[in-house]
Amino acid sequence: MNITGSTLSADAVRAYLHSKKAEEEAKQRAFEASTKIELDKLHESFNQREVQPEAMDRIATLVRKTIDMGEKQALVLRFPSDWLPDQGRAITNHDKDWHTKLDGFPKRAYDFFKRELEPRGFQIRAEILELAGRNARRGRVLPPMESGGGDLA
Repeated sequence: MNITGSTLSADAVRAYLHSKKAEEEAKQRAFEASTKIELDKLHESFNQREVQPEAMDRIATLVRKTIDMGEKQALVLRFPSDWLPDQGRAITNHDKDWHTKLDGFPKRAYDFFKRELEPRGFQIRAEILELAGRNARRGRVLPPMESGGGDLA
């Protein structure tokens, strides 16, 4: 509805406001629907990834840069916790078997850690970084500590 001098009234203004609000809500719903489709595609692509052959070299570089910056922990992997089968509940609840709840690429990444990094003295820590729609999980690989391991941070 268009407001003109001849149609100007409180009812016309309310109708115009109502139509503008409905239009904005429709745009928002369309945006959210298209965003969900893209996020679903991204999730599917992420889940089908494989640990790359150069992973050890990349991790070594990350560890070296982390140490050079004076840090003892390196962020290795981060993704939305709602991509986990349990939405990250096992991690949040400090379930000792949290890793059994993994699937897809996170499971393959964890298996890589167990096979390649843990035997070399590295540790992993998974934690939920953000909640309420902006959930993410990250794993950390820690360099071996001289005093028998452990997180000194």
